[in-house]
Order: sequence, then structure tokens, then C-alpha cells
Amino acid sequence: MTTYFAPLIDALNNAPITDNELCRVFHGRGHTIEALSHINLDFYPPCLFVVSYEEIEQDTLDELTATLWQWAQDNQSDLITSLVYQQRAGVNSHNQLVYGELPQPHVVKENGIRFLVDLTSRQNTGIFPDMRQGREFVMAQSNNAKVLNLFSYTCGFSLAAMQGAAQHVMNMDMSKGVLKIGKQNHQLNGFDRNVSFLPHDILKSFGKLKKAAPFDLIIVDPPSFQKGSFVLTKDYQKVLRRLPELLNEKTQLLLCANSPELSEAQFKALIAEHTGDSIEFVERLAATSGFVDINTDKSLKALIYKSTLKNA
Repeated sequence: MTTYFAPLIDALNNAPITDNELCRVFHGRGHTIEALSHINLDFYPPCLFVVSYEEIEQDTLDELTATLWQWAQDNQSDLITSLVYQQRAGVNSHNQLVYGELPQPHVVKENGIRFLVDLTSRQNTGIFPDMRQGREFVMAQSNNAKVLNLFSYTCGFSLAAMQGAAQHVMNMDMSKGVLKIGKQNHQLNGFDRNVSFLPHDILKSFGKLKKAAPFDLIIVDPPSFQKGSFVLTKDYQKVLRRLPELLNEKTQLLLCANSPELSEAQFKALIAEHTGDSIEFVERLAATSGFVDINTDKSLKALIYKSTLKNA
């Protein structure tokens, strides 16, 4: 093994593999090791999932995957039984099962919650590991709460809310496909009641949300860019302007942005500009374990706010 890959092996040696839960093993995108800043490595039990944001020469790729697989065979062969490589750059972006076989269906766990994932068919796997802290916050704040989950994707926040004994969760996303997976995730965990799934364009559906309001907990976690429907830097303010209509005096909000172009200060300024004095900042959630970033302004920003409304 070349010393080039030594940090990956160090990360594997220190990762909580034996917990057998979804985790980030090596966060190259945090730029703590510049030579490997294009590489991320995750554990989606029972699979090592290595992602490159740059095209890699075939010889280097072969050495990289062989090195990781050899470590798995030598150290965790009972828990790691496959390896998938995803290239997310250039014209040849693709996913490739390099070693072993994947379970079908592939289900991973986080804090006892089960999630369906797909490591070979699409760019996103079905769950974002960096948002674990956000899901833990939602779980802790959902007891008997009425929860709104906007841009719900496969409904990870909803699962966390239901695990935390939410009274009801409303999930909204314009993609019927991801909501279908969200429903399957709920069935997988036995959460068959008190959950709704609305396949609507959020920017055009605030009438439905206002009728269902107020909510005790609101989660807004949009994509940075979704062709034809949402651009974070242009469209977030449209959502923020309508949030005051959905609040009660105790509403908590988890407002998220995962765009390196938007700093924390800029994000807070955007929120303040478009929500007025209806909410106030509480804290920024700490990064999920494994997601060390040299510049926190470029990393995921998950901000907690609370309503400033007073009892009538």
C-alpha cells in the first residue's frame, strides 16, 4: 500500500464499524487532507461505499479499492461483505459494485431506525449521513408534536420524529418517487399511522400548509439545486417568507443549507430578512461525527430557530 492511502486506513481503524450502523469513515470533502479532498468513505452495513468527486486513473482506482477491501478482509470480514465505488465527476459518472454482493433490499440502521438505501442505481443513496445530528434533534423534540417536513426526500426526518413519538408528521416533496420510498421506510419501521405524504411543489402549495398549521416543529432541508424546481440561492427566501404563517408560540424550526457558496452569516441574514421578527436564532447544530471540515462556512449548516409569537 502506498502512503497516499494511509489516512483512509487510519480512518477505518478508528471508525465505529462494530456498531454496524451507517457512518462516515473518512470525510475528504472537509479538506483536512488536501491530497484526498476528493474522496469520501462511508459504511453502509455491510458495504464500504467510496466516492470520488474527481476522475481517478484506473490503476489508482484499482489500488484504492484493493487496499480498502484488503483491510476489510483482514479486520472486519464478518461485517463488511461488499465494496461500491461511485464517481461523481466528469462525463463518466457512475456507480460500480467492485467486490462482494449487496443485500436486496439493502437496509441500514441509525439510532435503531431502519432506512432503505440504494448504492448502485443513483447518485444519492436514500439517506444523507451528514444529517444524523439533525435527525437526532428532531427525535428529541418530537414528543406529541405536530411536525412539518418540507423537501422531505425519503422522509428521514419523519422517521426520526415518529421514533420520538410525534403526534403527526406531514411530509411534502414534489417527487412521488422519493415519497414512495419514504412510505416504505415508514412501513419498515412500523410507522403506519399519523403520517401524511404530499407530492406537491412546496413553492405552490402553501395554501395546503396554512390550512394544516400551526406546527410545533418545522424542518426545511432543501436541495442546493434541483433542475427546473428549486435553486437554494434564489428560492429559499420564497419559503422563508411564508413560514410565519405556520407558527404557534412554541414552534421550533430546523433550517438547513448545504451550499458551500452560502456562509453561516449569509444564511442567517437571509433568514432574518425574510422572516422578520417572527423567529429567533437559537443555535447551530454541531457537525455529525466524522464530518470534520476545515471551513465550517462551506459545510452543512443546520440552524435551530424558535418562534417569537406570544400567547394570545
